[in-house]
This record gives sequence, C-alpha cells and structure tokens, in this order.
Amino acid sequence: MIYAKGQPLYRLQADSGTVIGDGQAILLEGNLRVERLSKPEVLIQAARARWLPKQKLLLVDRRPEAYDQHGRLRAERARFRLDADTLELSGAPRLDRWAQRFNPFAALPTSPPETTVQVASLSWQPGTGALVAPGPVVGERRMGGLPAGAQPQKLLAERLEGNTQLQTFSLLGAVQLEDSTRGQRFVGRDLRLDLSAQSGTTNLPFQLSEGSRRVKGTGLTVQALEGVASIASQCHVEQPGDQLNADRCQWNWRSGAVSAEGSVLLQRAANRQTSRATLLQGNLGERGSFAISAPGGRVISQFQVSGRSR
Repeated sequence: MIYAKGQPLYRLQADSGTVIGDGQAILLEGNLRVERLSKPEVLIQAARARWLPKQKLLLVDRRPEAYDQHGRLRAERARFRLDADTLELSGAPRLDRWAQRFNPFAALPTSPPETTVQVASLSWQPGTGALVAPGPVVGERRMGGLPAGAQPQKLLAERLEGNTQLQTFSLLGAVQLEDSTRGQRFVGRDLRLDLSAQSGTTNLPFQLSEGSRRVKGTGLTVQALEGVASIASQCHVEQPGDQLNADRCQWNWRSGAVSAEGSVLLQRAANRQTSRATLLQGNLGERGSFAISAPGGRVISQFQVSGRSR
C-alpha cells in the first residue's frame, strides 16, 4: 500500500519482488499492477519495474500501460512520481481513447479505440486527469457512421494538452485534420476537441475544404452529432460558380441548409449576379449551387443579361 497524507492512495502488487541493498530499491517482476484506491479508477500495469521507496519513485522499463475509464496510455518506459501523482511516459508514447466508458479493474476494452494519438513524450496526472504532451502530434480518429473499409481521420499538431477525466483535448500550434473518405481537410491553429460531446472549436483563422468547396473564416465550432459548422466572423464560402461572404454563417452538411448574417454578399458567375442582404437562408443544390431566400427582409440583386445591367 502506498499512502499520501496518511490515506491509502495506491495498491501495488507483483508476482515477485527482490529487495536491493538495505531497501533502497525493490525490483518488481511479473504482472505488476498499481491500482488507484480513490476516484477516479486508474490501473497501471507492466512486466517489470524498480521501486525506490525513499524517492517515492517507480521506474517502469518494460511495457507500461495505464488505464482510466475511457482510455489507455502506452509507452516503452515510464516514471511514476508517487509524491506528485504524475506518470511520465517516454519512448513512443501513445494515447488511445474509447467513447464507451469501462471499468479498468473489471474488464479492459477489446475493440479498437476511436482515437489514437502518438507524441514525443507525455506527462499525466491520474488524480486530476491533466495531460501535457510535446509534439509532433500524429493521430487517427475513427468516427461513427463511416462505411466499412473507410479510412480514419488523420490529425497533425505541434503539441497536445488536455484532461482525460473531462474528455477534452487541445491540439495546439499548427493543426491539420484530413478525412479522405468525405474529402474534407481542415487547416488552422489551436483546435479544442470535446470527445464526449463530439465537438471541435477554434477562435483563430482557419480554412476548410470539401471537394471543390472552400470555406474560411475566423472562429469555428463544429458539432458532429448535429452535423453543423458555425463560423463566428469573416465567413467566406467559395465553390464553382458561387461566392458567399458574410459577417457570420452556419452550415448543416447533412441537410445542406445554409444561413448567413451581417453584411451578406452573394456573387454568382451566371449572369454576373450580385446579391446583398442582412440575412440569407437557403440550401446547397445538388450541384453545389446556392438556393436562397431572405426571411423578414429583402435582397438587393444586380445581374447582367445580354451585356445590359438590371
């Protein structure tokens, strides 16, 4: 038993233990398990470790794994600083996350994780869930509803911070997300992901492409469950034959519904049409064209026919 402030915090067990010197170190081998006795449930396991009781340090050099209720951390080596309740992973650390909650003391997941991220090193506090990992960050994410054989989303970032208890993670620095199945690509900075809500948010400029459509702006919120993307400012949507600019806009990629507010400017190559309004709502047509209306307001349009403006 390992105590903190007079209270039992971890239970440590292994198949065998060898005391080295006058108890300065204890070599633990075979089915090493470290169980957190207070909430949240955390299990750390490995094949071999060296315990330094006076230094309150556990050095794991053979296949360390750490589980909480939604995920797993793996690496080649680990340092568990018991006094700081901090697990430091090195040697190709990997973070795996599942949407389904599980009890690490009862049954570990057997299905592939929905999200997998590899980093250069990683520091994790099991008690609070705080996680910090310098990059490069390389990951994959498998979204629900994808057809069989679909490729997972690819992600790249400069570094990673988050909280495993809250299921929130921030991809910091330059960020790229690519979904080859849907033909989507995101380029931006400092993207915050909420895995439990399946949402993503950035307050900085970004670019998003889908097939021949290009979207850019400042401030993006994506709600994957609703299929809605909202752009906070400087919204610009460009596709063959159409360009839309507005102070802010929203797009439902499932229904095709689009709404734009503020200084809305819609330009169409056909007849050189230009439309201005404070609010436009409509849908993307089958070929990607905008079909619009202006509820409660009016649209001022100018277009050219046979070389004459009307």
